[in-house]
Amino acid sequence: MGYYINPGVTPLSGINFTSLKAAGITDVYIRVSNDNYLPVLTEAQTRADEVGIRTHAWVFPGFNHASQVAQMKIGVHLDVETYDMPSYLSQIKAMREETKGVTFSLCVKPEGWDGDQYYYMIAPYCDYIVPMLYIGDYDHGITGLRNWARTYSIIYPRKIVAGLQTYQSYQNTTPVMESTVLSEIKAVQPSTRGVILFRYGLSNFN
Repeated sequence: MGYYINPGVTPLSGINFTSLKAAGITDVYIRVSNDNYLPVLTEAQTRADEVGIRTHAWVFPGFNHASQVAQMKIGVHLDVETYDMPSYLSQIKAMREETKGVTFSLCVKPEGWDGDQYYYMIAPYCDYIVPMLYIGDYDHGITGLRNWARTYSIIYPRKIVAGLQTYQSYQNTTPVMESTVLSEIKAVQPSTRGVILFRYGLSNFN
């Protein structure tokens, strides 16, 4: 199970990585930019390695240091939130080449719930796809969440890691109860490769 962390909002110094490990977190996705990736990832990797958690760089299109991150033995997680996925395909392919030897994953909008995201086009170039299955924003409920995960995990076996929201909605960032997060995890776990929670600092799951 993964956790998105934005150090610009929630400093790494205030995060107890031992507690994350105890809660079942195996991977952290650390938001970085071209300007700060080296010091932020160095700190995150040091803290995560101490407790046996894997580190990934959470980046957006235009990030130019994927090969350097890969040399640090850190995965790269490219966040592409768009309605024109084909226009990003060349960048996705290039980043896949730059990250050979480490995990390369893509965070995208959920196909079907939010337009055509061209999963068939991007799936060959990543280790897994993380759809933003945020039912507080898409209003599909637990049943819709379960059905989506089941359907797309059949179409793309071992390619789907569910991105789950830990707060009410984009308009209301009040954290939901831990039991709500657990019920969503339970709904997708039988079908998906795993889950990533969005995000630390807006969550009652710690």
